[in-house]
Amino acid sequence: MKPSRQQGKLLFKIAGVLAGVVFVAFGMQERSELSRTLKLGKHAVVEPITQYTEFKKSGSSTYTAEFHYKTDSGQQMVVKHSFPEEILAEFKAHRPVEIAYMPNDPSTFVFVKQQSSWTLVAVGCALMLAALLLA
Repeated sequence: MKPSRQQGKLLFKIAGVLAGVVFVAFGMQERSELSRTLKLGKHAVVEPITQYTEFKKSGSSTYTAEFHYKTDSGQQMVVKHSFPEEILAEFKAHRPVEIAYMPNDPSTFVFVKQQSSWTLVAVGCALMLAALLLA
């Protein structure tokens, strides 16, 4: 094999592994932030939503709406936030939807029933594996 071809394969492996590491890192950070907010955050129940916007992509839907809630300190919050389909089902069933927010930043919240995703971590691992095996 020519040296330039070997260098190209090595660069492909390095780039693939680095991209995989970035995906894994972002995925783990997202999971950590969700876990931290659920563990340390204050809880509130959002008012039922009246309107929402649906975004469809790759067979799944994501929704966005304005959420109204009151913090423990009495501050009224109105925050535009995306939410998954399972949360929409809660609203449609007229069930209370609980959130967790950080007291030092009440505009940032997560849904208590929100599940953390392994998608970014899995994609990162797949990228690393593909780069190492296919090059």
